[in-house]
Amino acid sequence: MAFRLIFLLMSVSLALHAESLPDPTRPPANLDGGATATAQPSGPVLQVIRTINGRRSAMINGQEVKSGSQVGDAVVMRIDEDRVLLRGPGGIQTLKLFPEVEKRPVAVINTEANPRTKIRGNRPHKKVKRKEAE
Repeated sequence: MAFRLIFLLMSVSLALHAESLPDPTRPPANLDGGATATAQPSGPVLQVIRTINGRRSAMINGQEVKSGSQVGDAVVMRIDEDRVLLRGPGGIQTLKLFPEVEKRPVAVINTEANPRTKIRGNRPHKKVKRKEAE
């Protein structure tokens, strides 16, 4: 009987303590969006760009558009692989699919300096001479 009572008290204390523990699967506060997650964008939002048979279309604010389509007060000028250009009363507006990502050119490896260098993926690998078994 005493064992059951002690077990019950320990279980209750552990359950109370577990409620105050942070969730280990939750992303850090600076990554989970914070206040920006609740903020609504003021203008049109580009959601997806599709290319089918060489023709591009985009989804802006839940509406599928093509070049020349109307989006609010603006007209779709051009749809690129990662952005859409709109012309409206305020001028030209660029909607990026991933606004936080900035494209940079890839570094070029000079293989002429060492002709034995082979390119595999993005890393140079040198040929290794193997010793033959005697």
